[in-house]
Amino acid sequence: MSTEMTIGSELEVNEGPGRLTHGAKVKRGQLTSVQQGRYGTGPAPYGYRRGIDGEKPLVIDDREAEVVRMIFREYLVTRSTGKVVNYLHSKSIFTRKGNKWSRQAIAIILSNRTYRGRVSYGELETEGLHEPIIEPALFYKANALKERKRRQSKGQIAISTSPKKPGNFRWVAP
Repeated sequence: MSTEMTIGSELEVNEGPGRLTHGAKVKRGQLTSVQQGRYGTGPAPYGYRRGIDGEKPLVIDDREAEVVRMIFREYLVTRSTGKVVNYLHSKSIFTRKGNKWSRQAIAIILSNRTYRGRVSYGELETEGLHEPIIEPALFYKANALKERKRRQSKGQIAISTSPKKPGNFRWVAP
């Protein structure tokens, strides 16, 4: 099934014969942007700025990008979003708007695939036109840790599936 067919079938609410609603047009535009590797609407994620005409859709902001890298590194060392927040505050590093960091803001950064060079909308994810800030391996390590911690807090335990590859495991209820 072509993308056009998928988009059309998902957006069946019409304003008349052959006409899409405003919301359907917005969704179609978002999907088209992602298919082309462009970041969607809204402000650029921390670490990037919106590109101007002739530039990539997202351009790395060097100062903020270094903070993003610091967040990933510190999370892997401390294994805690709260400790990352404390670390940033101890270095007098604040958000783009000059506010203090929150655990939620750190968790959002850690899970944002844009930092590894991807763009997504709903279930659709593609390679972005922008440069990644975080290497995929670092992104996956941080997110595997987040997932392990989440599952452990729910009482699940990890069982190794490969003695030669310590990072391979499956989750089971005790």
